[in-house]
Amino acid sequence: MKEQALHHHDVIELRDPLHSPHLLDVAVLHEDEVIRRGLETLLGQMTDVGSVRVASSSTLLGGVLTRRRADIVLLPTSLETPTLRELVRAAHEAGAKVLLLLSALDRDSVRRAGGLAADGFLQESGLSTETLRHAVQEVGRGEIPVPPDLVRELFSVAKAGEHHSRGPQLTPREEEALALLVHGMSNKQIARRLGISEHGAKRHVSNVLAKLNCPNRTVAAVVAVQAGIIAAPAH
Repeated sequence: MKEQALHHHDVIELRDPLHSPHLLDVAVLHEDEVIRRGLETLLGQMTDVGSVRVASSSTLLGGVLTRRRADIVLLPTSLETPTLRELVRAAHEAGAKVLLLLSALDRDSVRRAGGLAADGFLQESGLSTETLRHAVQEVGRGEIPVPPDLVRELFSVAKAGEHHSRGPQLTPREEEALALLVHGMSNKQIARRLGISEHGAKRHVSNVLAKLNCPNRTVAAVVAVQAGIIAAPAH
């Protein structure tokens, strides 16, 4: 049974000291109290989440990351870009994966989100227990959750800025993996489609990210469309 929330200068901890190591430790930052407490409640109800730490400011979250372990950090895109970029870096240095909570899907917000080295994305609008659970589980498995609306807007941005200057040379197998990645497939799905092991698919995807100099699969998909390497999928 989880203990009652412990309040320490606007850092809230919902924890079970004896929880299984297979459960996820989640840290959350949001300056809006209603959204913050909503996330706290939803995450606290999830059976695969072992602990939740909620902070109301970037300074407090920085302290949480310094003192405590976290598997996943939820960050809002409403933060200023330098602050957000620094928190993403700090989370990764602490060994955590970053799930970005998108407050808007306008073109500027999408460009900004796509340029951050996040491990997954979640839409604030229409957020539910199911969408949050699904995103947390995917990030925990090493997958990259991306809302369909964000994918459509990212490709819209990419097509608007198309210049078709070919990027670095990819092997035929890497290009096949990239095409499947652009269509939103996971490493397991890519492996199945290419008839190779999941390890082989992961290696091809890692090579693609390195050659395209992209921090994650979402950015790689956009870069591939902009460079004319892969055609944007029809929606």
